[in-house]
Amino acid sequence: MRHSKLLLFVIPMVLLFSCVKAGKEVAEELGIVPSTCGSDGARVQVDVDGSAFCADAHITAVSDGTSAIVTGVGILGSTFSIQLDTLGIGTHTISEATNTVMYMNAGTPFVSVGDDAGTVTIDLYDASTGRLKAHFEASVFNEMSGSSKSLSGSVDVTCSHSE
Repeated sequence: MRHSKLLLFVIPMVLLFSCVKAGKEVAEELGIVPSTCGSDGARVQVDVDGSAFCADAHITAVSDGTSAIVTGVGILGSTFSIQLDTLGIGTHTISEATNTVMYMNAGTPFVSVGDDAGTVTIDLYDASTGRLKAHFEASVFNEMSGSSKSLSGSVDVTCSHSE
């Protein structure tokens, strides 16, 4: 009798928890969060060591006409940020001092270090509309743990202008 009461409790709990989906999957199914990453002019997507990151919670892009900073936050809390010191079309070096990159996951920051952490290619910058398109590859490092991550991705954003 004791075992049957326990089974009456355990079996429904096992069935219930086996049907639980990750929060993001449920949000996508309900249409709260799109199943694709952003839209033209509002997209930040990064491959982090083979795992996809999409800034599906918030994107901020600000430019003064010669430089820009783009930050994207994912619905699960990860953050990616790239500071572009030049908006000239072409390929530029990512380093600790110029065109810096930062990725944060669960409060753990990874930043570009050294003189050659990767490259960023500015594909388009239209000063009249603020439209910026770029793609990049970089290696970022966490100084506390000594671990590193490989990033590759793209931004397609519309920057607001600052003076």
